[in-house]
Order: sequence, then structure tokens, then C-alpha cells
Amino acid sequence: MGARVTLVADGGVAEALAPLVAAWRNEGTVRLVSGPVGRDLLVDLAGDADAMLVVGDRRRAPRTVLPGPTVAATDGRTVPVGWLPATGLPALATFATAAARVHARREAAPVSAAVLGQRHRRFGELAERTGRALAAVPGVGCRTLTAYDVHRDDLVRTLSLGPAVTVYVGHGRPLGWVGYAGLRARHWGPSLIPQWQPGAVVLSLTCRTASRRRTGLSFAESIPLDGVAAAALGAVGPTLHTANARWAVRLAHALPHVRTVGELVAAVAPPGDPESVRYRLLGDPTAPLRDAPAWVAADSHTEVPDVAHR
Repeated sequence: MGARVTLVADGGVAEALAPLVAAWRNEGTVRLVSGPVGRDLLVDLAGDADAMLVVGDRRRAPRTVLPGPTVAATDGRTVPVGWLPATGLPALATFATAAARVHARREAAPVSAAVLGQRHRRFGELAERTGRALAAVPGVGCRTLTAYDVHRDDLVRTLSLGPAVTVYVGHGRPLGWVGYAGLRARHWGPSLIPQWQPGAVVLSLTCRTASRRRTGLSFAESIPLDGVAAAALGAVGPTLHTANARWAVRLAHALPHVRTVGELVAAVAPPGDPESVRYRLLGDPTAPLRDAPAWVAADSHTEVPDVAHR
């Protein structure tokens, strides 16, 4: 039996998501529920779903729409749930097309992670430890790309090749990462590099990247809407470095044993962990953890696209 996906959205929105809905139907079943829905109804809907995506009024912030990156169903299961603001049909179509491309990839081993860290001692050390832990796990590939080693444009060119998982540790803001001279939504994605290969998920283990404080759209929300990746994880407020360090270790342990973004997020930010409620999942929780062919083929001699400076 395939995955059961519940999409909470109005009809016009569902049409914009047609490529992704088709991918879901190819893999399982899709249930469309007209929004908006409250948190109590989300729990009820989770009883008939393996994953959910809520698309709603762009004026709603991730913090107010969802209780966390997962919902506890009445039957005791943990169901990953993603959010996207309806910022316009073109942006939703961009997201759906990118997510569908990830679904269409052939399953390959190893699954890969790009580990990023701000140029700061404790974050650089955490990134290096995470990278070493991932590299030691059979069936997982890893490249550690801290701000000590690469500049922002070099990082963007590398990420354009489409690693399945990108994880960042460092300071974060509603508009982006503090690391890499301040990486913002305008610095990456298909609008900058037409050959951009979407990743499965970008995990920002940092503060506030899913917060709407003083911005109309958070950095984490922009990641799927701009086609950077099928999904993103971001915090709606401050987070503890110690908690993020524990999650980085969980990432290394979980990655060989999970198939989708939702399964990975449930393992990294488990229900019952008091820090988990600070995070939200944006985009497609069912996206498979698969590298783009360009990333698989990349080696030290790979040429990557030029970045047009903005």
C-alpha cells in the first residue's frame, strides 16, 4: 500500500500543485480537503494520512498554523505535516515542479548530505563532528562545506548540484543564515542558476529561519517556494545550541534508515522533545531522500554553473 497524503488547500491551489499531486498519486493516494483547518481538525485528518501538506492564506505565519513539524494522530502514529503560504500560483507551481522532480529520481545509494557551518568556533566544530559522523555511516555520503572553507558563491554553485540533504548549523535570522556573509533567498535557486537541481530538504538547525518577524515571508518558506528544495525545516523562534547539536547527531544515526523528508524530520525532531515544537516543516513531507544525478556524478573536477552576482 502506498503513502496516503492529505492536501489541505482550495481547488485553485491544488491545480497549481498538479505535478506534485500526480507524483503522490503515482506512489499512493491523495485526499483533498478544502482549507482552512484548525489544529484540532489536523489531528483528526492525521488519522487517515501518512503525511499532510497545508497550503493557506499567506498572511498566516508558520508558528500559528501548525503545532510543530509533526502531528500526533489519534491512533498514536506520528504524521509529518508541512506548511506553505499561498503566495501566488506561479510560486506554488515552481514548488510543485521542483518537488515532482525529486520524486522522479531513481533511488540511489549512498544518500548524501551537505553539512554547512558558520565561521565560528562552536559551529565549525559541530559541523565537522556532524560531517565525520555521517561519513562513518555506511550508505551515506557527506561533504562538509563550512564558511572556513568556502565563500557564499562557491557554496551556492556546489549546492546547485542537488544533494538530498543540506544541513546548516550557525546563527539564523528570519531573512536567512548569518553564515557565508549572510545567505538570503536572493542568493540561490533556479532564478539565479537555471540549471539548479532541487534538493530534498534543507535543515536549518538554528534560530528563527521560519519566523515572520519583520518580514512578509520567512527564509525557510522561501526555500520550497523558490524551488531550492522540495522541503525545509526552520525554527519559528530561538533555539538552543545544545538541542541542535543533539539533532545533528540524530541526523547521522537516522539518515541510513529513513526514506522521506517526513521520516527524517520525525527522527531528528521527535515528538515529545520540548525543542521540537520550535520548528516547522515547510513544503513536501513525502519528498524522497534522493540526490540529483548531477550531485552523484560530481567529483573534484566537476564544473558547476556560474553564479550571476546580485
